[in-house]
Amino acid sequence: MSRPIWGLPASCLLLLTSMGCYTNHAVFNPYSYAPRSPSQFWTPPDSIHPMVLSDRPPDIPSQDDPYSLAELIDIALRNNTFTQITWAKAREAAASYGQTQSDLFPQITGSFSYERVRTPTFGTSLTPGSSTAASTAFSAGTLAPATVTDIYYSDWGPQLSVTYLVFDFGTLRATTEASRQALYNADWNHNSMIQNVLQTIMTDFYNYLYQKQLYRADEADVATAQLTLNAAELGLRNGVRDVSDYLQAKTQLLQNQTRWVAQQQNVENALAQLLTDMGLPANLTLKTQDLPTTLPSSDFLPPLEELIAVAFQNRPDLLASEANLKSTEMSLLAAKRNYLPKLNYTFDLGKTYFNGGLHDRYNFDSLFSVSMPLFAGFYYKNAVKGAQATKKQAEEQLRNDQLNVIQQVTTFHFNVRVAFETLQFATAFLQAAEEQYTVALNQYQHGVNTILDVVSAQSSLVDARASQAQAIQQWYNSLANIAYATGLLSPTQLPTTIEAEGFQNQNKYMIKYSEGS
Repeated sequence: MSRPIWGLPASCLLLLTSMGCYTNHAVFNPYSYAPRSPSQFWTPPDSIHPMVLSDRPPDIPSQDDPYSLAELIDIALRNNTFTQITWAKAREAAASYGQTQSDLFPQITGSFSYERVRTPTFGTSLTPGSSTAASTAFSAGTLAPATVTDIYYSDWGPQLSVTYLVFDFGTLRATTEASRQALYNADWNHNSMIQNVLQTIMTDFYNYLYQKQLYRADEADVATAQLTLNAAELGLRNGVRDVSDYLQAKTQLLQNQTRWVAQQQNVENALAQLLTDMGLPANLTLKTQDLPTTLPSSDFLPPLEELIAVAFQNRPDLLASEANLKSTEMSLLAAKRNYLPKLNYTFDLGKTYFNGGLHDRYNFDSLFSVSMPLFAGFYYKNAVKGAQATKKQAEEQLRNDQLNVIQQVTTFHFNVRVAFETLQFATAFLQAAEEQYTVALNQYQHGVNTILDVVSAQSSLVDARASQAQAIQQWYNSLANIAYATGLLSPTQLPTTIEAEGFQNQNKYMIKYSEGS
């Protein structure tokens, strides 16, 4: 009789050891992981380490010249966390698409098993030479002495299984196509995130330059107020002006100085926001170029209908919604085809070895099977209904995105024209305010007007400087917004002409889903 490899105590010890690898004293005292009282902070265990910033260094090309907007965008695309996330999601969707095609190949599985068996056998003792002892004892109402014998044996062997889906009436093809469209949706979402980053960086950049321009304007306002104060002080010393003129001018100077100092914080906040959106720590220092000094001579925009047609062809978020709709359509088709039969083939091959040197030659099983769901508690019927509802959501989402694109292009197209006109008026306003202040100060110095006239002209000049800085920011922001709304990377890519038929086709595409709903 062979002996067992291990007994029951050894097996139990192994099981308990495996369980102990995953347990701790929380099993016996779970409150030790909670705050001791409502008024006390929770003290984390030593195994919890404080979070630290990623050690990935920022990817910033070093240069002596100030960074341009294009260079800042390049740095942002290298470091921005949101584009890293959407890129990873696109790769995840690509891997999922590859997984859906796995059933197009045979599924091959290899296994190896080892079994150790102990089984008892029961028997009765017979008197030597008497074959009828057991039957005589049973007929007499007595039992012969029984024996129990433990039998040990082992068997082991490899097994190979091959399974292949032969035909399923296109269910797998529909599922694969749905996954491919989901991959396109993730790819377009990544493109959309890149455009969002572009718009965000341009907006932050122009806001930062606007805050710097406003800071310079406030600095010029302080210098202007100082001129007014000097003129009032000179008139007071000469005895031709009252002390109220001096106090009025000094009040204006202090007010401008207060605004000028406070503007420094706005400049730092704008730079911190720009760096954060670029994926950089806000405590870095970057020198950027200033706003261009050359002002536009025209708004150079093509007609609104052409821009809408460009947006329908290039907006990645719109194309992502279209891919999502196609994915839901194929998922609905796959749900409907789940009712149809599936033809499978399975082939198993293996060999079993026993202790004592015994083994079989080999064993195999070749099986063709056809399966078809007849009733599963309305599971497949409800799956179709769910897929139809999902498709309806995708249709309405696409329509909503189309309407939003039209609304954005229309609004930003109008904003460009308004920003251009505002910039022209703000520039003329600044020139007129400078001339008005110069004349008012000159007249005050000659005793023709009062300090109130000078202060009024000075206030107009302050407003004119701030208005021009804001108008410049509004102009460049409007260009960034129209480029984003049309799905282009730069306003320079705006077309000069587009056939009207392209826009009409896009409208028909949108109307088709509107009528289908």
